[in-house]
Amino acid sequence: MKKYRVWAEIDLSALKNNISRIRERLPSGVGIISVVKADAYGHGALPVARASLDAGVGILAVGDSNEALELRNGGVLAPILILGALIEEEVGWVVSFDIIPSLHGPGMIPLLEQEARRQDKRVKVHVKVDTGMARLGVSSDLALKTAEQVDASDWLVLDGVCTHLSSSSEPDPSFTKKQLAGFRDTLEKMKPYLGPGVRIHAANSAALFRFPEAAFTHVRPGIAVFGIDPNGSFSGEKNDAPLLEPVLSLRTQICFLKGVYADTPVGYDRTAAPSRNTKLAVLPIGYNDGYPYALSNRAEVLIRGRRAPVVGTVTMDYTMVDAGAVSDVQVGDEVVLIGRQKSEEVTVKELARLAGTIPYEISCLLGKRIKRIYI
Repeated sequence: MKKYRVWAEIDLSALKNNISRIRERLPSGVGIISVVKADAYGHGALPVARASLDAGVGILAVGDSNEALELRNGGVLAPILILGALIEEEVGWVVSFDIIPSLHGPGMIPLLEQEARRQDKRVKVHVKVDTGMARLGVSSDLALKTAEQVDASDWLVLDGVCTHLSSSSEPDPSFTKKQLAGFRDTLEKMKPYLGPGVRIHAANSAALFRFPEAAFTHVRPGIAVFGIDPNGSFSGEKNDAPLLEPVLSLRTQICFLKGVYADTPVGYDRTAAPSRNTKLAVLPIGYNDGYPYALSNRAEVLIRGRRAPVVGTVTMDYTMVDAGAVSDVQVGDEVVLIGRQKSEEVTVKELARLAGTIPYEISCLLGKRIKRIYI
């Protein structure tokens, strides 16, 4: 028997290799901002942050202040950028722990100045420009005004300017090119405030290799660092070998085997009934662990190097698979839900397609009952 009911193996050497391969394909001098938000897309923020820094990344990015504080409390001293919005109650912590906030408008400037004055600290900030995402960020004209206010402040320092590309994974590149053109126009207007140390960044994972013009002073990969390909742009030049390798595999073990006759209804609502006598393997993983309900009767897992289909609905705590075609199957056999076993592989992208979602959601949903093991 294995030690854990369900576990995810996180290969930190693969993560470091991915960072190296990304760096090799960047123009000389372009830095990497490693995005570790959402618990590093389900991979574990603190171990991933440390491995990224070991691989030469100079700055980390998170989604909110709580994620930044988690890294600081874990001993991470490197620069940490918050990509999302601040709320008033978080300002004191951000200033105290030397965390870099993003400004999505001038409204937060007085609060940051007041707190910086109280703590007698200068606070680095990034200005986010909305070039077409319509979520966070300021318009081009307001970005210029925000930069002027930061420049005039005794307590704030402009450390970066960025934008977010909303459609860089789409086959049609026209909207992304429009966003980049608008961003360049804004940067030109802001030129008086852009010193040599200001970080300029736009390229997310999907834009890394499709839009080389999006590599300004820095790029901002997130899911690409984990070898999860959002748009099929990570193939190598030779023999279509993958440029980036998966970092995560998800594994469990068979906790119960049940022989069933043909036409026996399986699971809630009797959504499946095997057409032959078979063996059902019960796996101790369900939608509470992040294995999506939408994979019911759709996905396959790997047992002894063979694919076995999910049968019936994925339940909160358990998933059933048809293991009748697997020779000598036993309780305790290791089961791969994401990853490779012998010559077969189940990818995050495959599960996302079957569940009707995006690869990001599959890894981000992995729950706290799943033990993370770092290799």
